Amino acid sequence: MSANAEFHPSDHPEATFAACADWVVDRLAAAIRARGVARIALAGGSTPRRLYQMLADRYRGALEWQRVEFYFGDERNVPLDHPDSNFRMARLALFEPLRIQPHRTFPMISDQQRDPERDAEAYEDILRSWTAGRVPRFDVVLLGLGSDGHFASLFPDTPALEERKRLAVVNPIPKLHGHRLTLTFPVFEAARDAVFLVTGADKQAALARVREGQTQLPAEILASKRPTRWFVDKGAFGSP
Repeated sequence: MSANAEFHPSDHPEATFAACADWVVDRLAAAIRARGVARIALAGGSTPRRLYQMLADRYRGALEWQRVEFYFGDERNVPLDHPDSNFRMARLALFEPLRIQPHRTFPMISDQQRDPERDAEAYEDILRSWTAGRVPRFDVVLLGLGSDGHFASLFPDTPALEERKRLAVVNPIPKLHGHRLTLTFPVFEAARDAVFLVTGADKQAALARVREGQTQLPAEILASKRPTRWFVDKGAFGSP
């Protein structure tokens, strides 16, 4: 059993999203009280969309949202208005409904979609700008779990897994026949809180490995190195 992983299973996805939303708002509010600003790295993909919609609807008045800065844990190498863009999904589900000011949101891809290596370098510069050059300490990093054990765009057997100096890199992913931008392990390890949001039976085998304390796949490695919190539905969690 993983000693660092704290699991919060719910009977159905909607309850999972609600529990995660409660927790995220609480942690962001605590950061605002302590430091005047809260910084979160968002997850992409399909799972967190409902969480973002819930935050924008039920929690609209629960937080000083204009004191939150929104970053991203990873991004697909597509324009910001592309249907597959993590930024576009967050913009439509969260930023626009809450009327978040554009200067509080930090997409990984530039408007002009420059060379991805330059975009990764520019993102690292942004992160280091508020940490005096050190590894940034996000208040919350929101993460998903792939059925192959990846999180963000840290996929098994890809070069970014070994990166310890860079904060953001372009990671070639052969199984996807392309590459993505992703933050690296040092950033996720340094965060004040790391939370995984996992739903669906297709994630059950990967989640079982984390629960067993395995340490080979990316999500397992992170869970072995630092405390992590997991909001999961019954389909992903399986039997207690």
